[in-house]
Amino acid sequence: MRELIIALLFLFASEKAAAQKNEIDSLLKVVETNSADTVLVKAYRMLGDLYVDNNPGKAITYYEKGYTHAKAANKKVAAANFLYSIGYAWRMRGEFDKSLDNYLQSVRIYEELKDTFRLGNALLSVGNVYQQAKNTAKMDEYYTRAQTLGEAHGDSIQISSIYTERGIQSYVLKQYDVALSYFDKALKMINAEEDPFAIANLYSNIGLTWKHKNNTTEALRWFDSAKKIYEHRDVPPDYYASLYNNFAATHAQAGNYASAKAYFDKSIGYARQSGARYIEMENYRNLADMYDAAKDYRSENEYLKKYYNLKDSMFTADSKNQLTELEADYHLEQKNGVIIAQKAEVEKQRNQRNLFIILAIAAALVLSALVIFYSRIKKKNQLLEEKNAEINRQRDELEKLNHVKDRLFSIISHDLRNPLVTLRSYLSLTDTPNISDERKQEFKTQTLQAVAQTSDMLDNLLAWANMQIKNSAIPIRPVDLTDCVLDVEHNVNAQAMQKQISIHKQLEDVAAPGDHNIISIALRNLLTNAIKYSPEGKNIYITVEKKGNHIEISVKDEGIGMSPEQIDSIQNNQSGSTHGTQGEKGSGMGMFLVKELLEKIRGQLMITSEPGKGSTFMIQLPTL
Repeated sequence: MRELIIALLFLFASEKAAAQKNEIDSLLKVVETNSADTVLVKAYRMLGDLYVDNNPGKAITYYEKGYTHAKAANKKVAAANFLYSIGYAWRMRGEFDKSLDNYLQSVRIYEELKDTFRLGNALLSVGNVYQQAKNTAKMDEYYTRAQTLGEAHGDSIQISSIYTERGIQSYVLKQYDVALSYFDKALKMINAEEDPFAIANLYSNIGLTWKHKNNTTEALRWFDSAKKIYEHRDVPPDYYASLYNNFAATHAQAGNYASAKAYFDKSIGYARQSGARYIEMENYRNLADMYDAAKDYRSENEYLKKYYNLKDSMFTADSKNQLTELEADYHLEQKNGVIIAQKAEVEKQRNQRNLFIILAIAAALVLSALVIFYSRIKKKNQLLEEKNAEINRQRDELEKLNHVKDRLFSIISHDLRNPLVTLRSYLSLTDTPNISDERKQEFKTQTLQAVAQTSDMLDNLLAWANMQIKNSAIPIRPVDLTDCVLDVEHNVNAQAMQKQISIHKQLEDVAAPGDHNIISIALRNLLTNAIKYSPEGKNIYITVEKKGNHIEISVKDEGIGMSPEQIDSIQNNQSGSTHGTQGEKGSGMGMFLVKELLEKIRGQLMITSEPGKGSTFMIQLPTL
């Protein structure tokens, strides 16, 4: 047995075809005769709104035109509203990807404008798209964001809408107890005097949920509560049509066929009165299901015929409406064609010069020949320029690769040789019997330091060389910064323990657009440097937090600090290697590599420091 979810009730409106046609004609005349962006924005908004419920595709066309004029007039709110409406229209058509794209564009503009009310509605709509696409995780994410925003501003209407949507989702998933919990929360947020129809809507949804829990008495009680709200107000007949349909379906489920038939008849009467043919059709289908359950197959067949006849007639009516719209478009194109032809005739009369017709034809022929000749020369020159450009590009690539090669050989011949010589010396000394155990332990510690430094330098060297050789775009994906920081901390923990340095973390649970490997390499270099230039027993502080439109990752140490000249040399890629607090060595390319890598993911490196007071290195990334 089918019933109508009341959250969808308001999609059904009375037929007002004649009035709408006159309004559409008036608006089309406004569009034809005006060029002002502000006027066209209003006209296209009204045209789209007239079509959105019965022809979403046509509405999208007008909304997109309105969006273009809103952008031209620098009306950001209007532009965002058009994107929101386009997202709604695509959702009506069931094309969730396009709907989601437009909704998210409107979210970004509302965030920029700090329009919290519209932003909350947009986030709720994104959640609804994910609900229809059956992506529960994403639905919960956006419902939660909308709920948090509504709670921050005390917007009870918005919070109630979110609870209602969550309840409907639970209802669809047959999680009826969860649905009732959400509907109850929604009821507590609504002021009955300000929004009685929302209360009635929730009463009906609660009744349907009890019906599916097979508690007919409780379901009818809630439906009756909704009916009492309607009785004291001026309610459109299609509201009663849906409510009585639910009364009837519940009685039919309980086997009270006589009561069910009486309510079905009432629902059909109100549906015909309001022109809500969809509700009338659903009543016929429900009656057929009821008589099937009662094994009255003659009556079942009678109502199935009514159901399919009405369904076919509705399809025919929709086809006629589409033909009427096509005809209107055709007449509009004809009017535009007449206007264009009139303008062309005026232009022709203005420019025509009978005395120079022959001369103009001759000149045109000569000019055509010259144009053909010139185009051939131009084409040859273009091909030649393209070949030269390709040669120059290949030359630049060769020069770049040669530069990479020279840099690699320079580092290998100098920076790698020295640590290896040190390692060899340390290892040979450990076999000398005259050296004390304490001295051997010192050599062992220095050996481990040299190995770690050489390993870090090789990692940086390989990352830099790979980036220079490939020079390809980095795919940007959400990166969990908490996991990233914890991984890097684990890698450098042994190095920190050698100097008895404590690492403190304050991590906000956020994700940033970027590349996990790039952020890890940058963080590892910053942490390694902080340890390198910090005396024993000091602290290092790592923080991750979202600030406005950016996410900041900072590494703060209590080390030896830097002068303004040293900071400038790092920012200008001129930094060299300096020794750490325990004589640690480096290749001098760590900060250079960090800056180049961050540029690949639209990140920035900022440095604040004073000699003797430590340093703070901050990675700034855009938000998602």
